[in-house]
Amino acid sequence: MPVLWALWGIGVLNVVALGVSLSASLIRERVTGSATPAFITILLTMFAMVTTVVGGFSGLLLVLLTDAGVVLVVGTVVLLVGAALVAAGYLGHRRLSRRVARIGRQLLSREEVLDLLAAGLVRSFSRRDGVLEVTLDPRVARERELWTRRADPRDYLAFVAAADEVLAEGRMLQYDDETGEGPPSTNLRWITLEEAAALLGTGRVRSFSHGSRGRSGDDRTAFRGTPTGIKLTDHGWVRHIAVTPELEAATIPLARAARAIHGTPEFLVDGHRER
Repeated sequence: MPVLWALWGIGVLNVVALGVSLSASLIRERVTGSATPAFITILLTMFAMVTTVVGGFSGLLLVLLTDAGVVLVVGTVVLLVGAALVAAGYLGHRRLSRRVARIGRQLLSREEVLDLLAAGLVRSFSRRDGVLEVTLDPRVARERELWTRRADPRDYLAFVAAADEVLAEGRMLQYDDETGEGPPSTNLRWITLEEAAALLGTGRVRSFSHGSRGRSGDDRTAFRGTPTGIKLTDHGWVRHIAVTPELEAATIPLARAARAIHGTPEFLVDGHRER
């Protein structure tokens, strides 16, 4: 008999603790948007099932073998109902997980990706190793597993054309092709002083870097064209200019004049923000 009381009591206390823990997890997920890790959810679920089942049947035996009080009866009912709810929740979670996994394995069609691009719900896409991976905005689906999907690699160029329209509107998007067969969204090239002046004059440059880190050392081959001393990193929605020390005297006044008019670019000296 004392063992039954102990099991029943432990079951009640653990269910209360579990309820508080799950409530805190739900609140945290709503506030921060970060879900509880799957393995923790599985452990809590298994623990809840064992606790509620053992405690519930221990309480049921106590009800049958003793003069059951209100607390014992109510606690036992809570445990048994809790066991049923946990089992139902677990089965529902498994069913949802299988559904999400099934959807995640399906390729997005060309039309679906184009519609998502037009709606601004694609953050990036990349083609590599025969796979086209598409990273979606979290607004597309609540399940984190569906934020990264796959599409037909042969549709890469069609997606690039649609993505360039998005970039032309100043929206953020990135794409790349590790096979080298298609263009990436980031354009690395050497530009002339006249081109730099034109870009700075339109306020389309986010940062202006100079100093020792503006040298063209190891990344010389990463930039297309003939080295001019002025490097442009163009992501489409944001642009960065870096100059070698030899070009500082000619470009810094242009950058400061642009900053006075447009509020940009931000100045970086030797890789550090200018104060």
